[in-house]
Amino acid sequence: MRKTIRVIENLRINILLGFFLCICAVLVIRLFSIQVLGHEEYKKMAQDQYWNLRNLPAKRGDILSKDGFILATTQSHYLLFLEPQKVIDKTKFSQLLSKKLAELLAKKSEEESELETFYSGRITEIFDSNLIWAILEHNITPPDKIALENIGLEGMGFEEEPVRYYPEGSLAAHVLGFVGSNEKGDKQGYYGIEGQFDGDLRGKPGRIIEEKDAFGAPILVGGYTKVDPINGRTIVTTIDRSVQYLVEKKLEEGVKKYDSVSGSVIVMDPQTGEVIAMANFPNFDPANFLDEARQTTESKNRLSVERKNLAISETYEPGSVLKGVTVSAAIDLKRVTPTTTFEDNGPVNYSGHFINNWDGKHYGTQTIIQLLQKSNNIGAAWVGHQVGSKDLSKYLYNFGLGSKEGIDLEGEDTGIIRDYKTWTDIDLANISFGQGISATPLQVLCAFNAIANGGVLMQPKIVAQIIEQNKVIKIPDKAVRKAISKESSDTMIDLLSQAVSGGESKYFNLKNYTIAGKTGTAQIPINGVYDATKTNASFVGFLPASKKFSMIVRLDRPESSSYAAETAVPLWMGIADELIKYYGIPPDIN
Repeated sequence: MRKTIRVIENLRINILLGFFLCICAVLVIRLFSIQVLGHEEYKKMAQDQYWNLRNLPAKRGDILSKDGFILATTQSHYLLFLEPQKVIDKTKFSQLLSKKLAELLAKKSEEESELETFYSGRITEIFDSNLIWAILEHNITPPDKIALENIGLEGMGFEEEPVRYYPEGSLAAHVLGFVGSNEKGDKQGYYGIEGQFDGDLRGKPGRIIEEKDAFGAPILVGGYTKVDPINGRTIVTTIDRSVQYLVEKKLEEGVKKYDSVSGSVIVMDPQTGEVIAMANFPNFDPANFLDEARQTTESKNRLSVERKNLAISETYEPGSVLKGVTVSAAIDLKRVTPTTTFEDNGPVNYSGHFINNWDGKHYGTQTIIQLLQKSNNIGAAWVGHQVGSKDLSKYLYNFGLGSKEGIDLEGEDTGIIRDYKTWTDIDLANISFGQGISATPLQVLCAFNAIANGGVLMQPKIVAQIIEQNKVIKIPDKAVRKAISKESSDTMIDLLSQAVSGGESKYFNLKNYTIAGKTGTAQIPINGVYDATKTNASFVGFLPASKKFSMIVRLDRPESSSYAAETAVPLWMGIADELIKYYGIPPDIN
């Protein structure tokens, strides 16, 4: 009996001891968590009771054109905040303020009602949150600040804040990008150079640390530390402001004239890879964008198109412009010469599928020169089969197709080229004249730059210099790889010159100037079937005598004519004519 009692007593003691040991263990773990793991957090909490920390914003760096014009800079705008406790009639306050904000900030009158609803909801959220102070809106301009102050509402105020300003409006918008707010409310660059070089442009904020009293007010004779902000770096682009303006103006006229969905133009220096101008239409104003939460359905749809840099991010089947690459490969491999002949006596069967010419006509015995002049599909397919799948795939890679070109802009696409091991005979035939493959306008132009400059694929360059205080970092030109030999390049320049002078482009050719280039009219597949009335029309070319510039024009689904020779070519020639005058390029034909 005594033994049983003793066992029970020992059990009770052990349970009690175990309980206290558990409590001690919990306390030790908690103390370890606070004193070791959470040391910095609790240290900060303690410091916050005695010290004020204020951030000093850094000035975002400027973006300049190559000729020194400011394309993006920073100005002072205002932050609009609310102090709910000072508002007497919250319903009236919300109605007046939301209505005025919508009136001032809506880009179109039909957007006002949706914006008014948005602001009314946001103001109600702030009132319901019991916040003493809350931000309602950023980027209020000085005139809009005055208009809002004139309402005479108690309970709102303004604080000065830096805001991005684009002196040239929408000029080079797709190159520049824009500055918005991220999830934390901090300023961040999106798209273009603003996005790609956000870390360089934003700089490093400074701070002021000052001792405060029990009521949170600064102690005038207390501790004080100031760390000055480091302003962002200045980015100097390769863009020529005058050429950019010319290209954008002509492109907008061309898209409207030929009733196209959209269009892109890129002008480059084929020797260095510098981008002289890059434009898309529709365009957008980088200073007047809407944050995601305030976008209407209509504005979301519009901006999804407008903000996209189609020149680098939209892939399409390039069509006949790719015949220049196919023939380049065959010339470089010595599988054909300019006078090599092939037979064009009717549609040709590849793997049970027939290849025909774009015009349905057939020309008998033809040379490689005539292939390019007539943009002959049957001839291109024949040349592609002389090269073979493996070698053609290699040359497509050598010319920069199927991979990113490496331009310093956000959003570049790779295009699509399937593994050559999966190609059938019909695949090889189609790819030889630019179908069954996708590329961006930038990729196509870079490929032709390699033909123009002696056979070297150059990495496209959009940033010339980065300036940090007194230090200038120059961005060097970069040769990526050899695409073809110098001899092959010379042969192709001659062939492409004859393609323009003896092909359909001759009707729009510039007098007294030799132009080397190639048209592309690529049918767009709709539900897996090519639609002859829906095309991508493009022309890519350069002036062999000067090689001052190369250029690609691409129009998406022109309605006035589905043929590049009647849309993209005249637009290309119109821009080239102005560039010849701008650069003072002398004629090379008497």
